[in-house]
Amino acid sequence: MDKKEKKQIAKRKDTAKNKTKKETGTNQALCMLQGMVMAYALTCIIFITYGIVLTYTDMTEEKIPLVALCCTVVSAAIAGFDWARCAKARGIFWGILAGLCYGAILFLLDGIAGSGFTVMGSKALMLLLAAAGGGVGGIVGINMKK
Repeated sequence: MDKKEKKQIAKRKDTAKNKTKKETGTNQALCMLQGMVMAYALTCIIFITYGIVLTYTDMTEEKIPLVALCCTVVSAAIAGFDWARCAKARGIFWGILAGLCYGAILFLLDGIAGSGFTVMGSKALMLLLAAAGGGVGGIVGINMKK
């Protein structure tokens, strides 16, 4: 092989690497969106199911905050799992970021729904638990084989 052929082969390899990087960015954003959608779908399913249970049984409403926090942790873990699976490294970082995004969106929805945008201890705890759940999901997601 002469120098010209080697340069052409090297150029093709660089082009293939750049194309892969561009495609990965788009796929990663789509994967992150999918993770957030799945997390909120799970949240809706849990809340609707719990609402039905409250309606048709003699269960009291005193467990609603506990169910909401547990739902937050599990849903943030799902989001963190999906975000970390899309990433090549730093699963805990992507997981915590997913948990914080999930918690921030939940905080905004809660504020719009009528409780206001005041930061109380329960909302801070919710954000902390969402970040922790997302971090755990991120650790599991990055270590899963694709």
